[in-house]
Amino acid sequence: MVKHTRRCGLDEVGRGPLAGPLVAAAVVLPPDLIFSEAFPQLRFDDSKKLNSRQREAAADAIREVALALTVEAISVDEINAQGIGWANRTAFERLIMRVDADRYTVDGNLKLANLGRKTKHVRCVVRADGSDQAVIAASIIAKVTRDRIMRDLHLDFPVYGWDHNMGYGTQAHVAALREYGSCAHHRQRFVTTALARFGPMLPGLFPNEEAQ
Repeated sequence: MVKHTRRCGLDEVGRGPLAGPLVAAAVVLPPDLIFSEAFPQLRFDDSKKLNSRQREAAADAIREVALALTVEAISVDEINAQGIGWANRTAFERLIMRVDADRYTVDGNLKLANLGRKTKHVRCVVRADGSDQAVIAASIIAKVTRDRIMRDLHLDFPVYGWDHNMGYGTQAHVAALREYGSCAHHRQRFVTTALARFGPMLPGLFPNEEAQ
């Protein structure tokens, strides 16, 4: 009897925004699954290359077939206290310790710790979110989850436009910061640096590709 290896893919969304949590996801897919064959009607790719409707449809399919699916959100309070680098590493470390798998592939080039005996089974791969099925799935789940969080936060703080900029440093978001100030969901170091660095005619602080 052939023993299939459980491979877990991990990716995060939300390192660059001025507001909101960092969200990471871990997904284990069936070892014999070829997503494009199982769901030929869906587009399945790095979440940044999909529009919101495509991501939502793909996320529903991923939840349907995943053997394991877990999300970790690092709060703004934690990011303000510990920094975004710590948040990025910690999100993945927490997920790896929670998910049972034989191999873990993390998008990016991080040095992870606190993994105990799992350390030797973890590899970090640059651009894995464009080539590894499980990592692609994790990128989609993380993005859909974070977007929903930001749309919910928008209901209480509509002046910042989080329902469409998802907390990224668009011109309108920064203009709102100058007019109304920041709130409890802003990353204070990010906001302070941005406002000190850029003048009033601001074309946008950060690449906004994830805010589509």
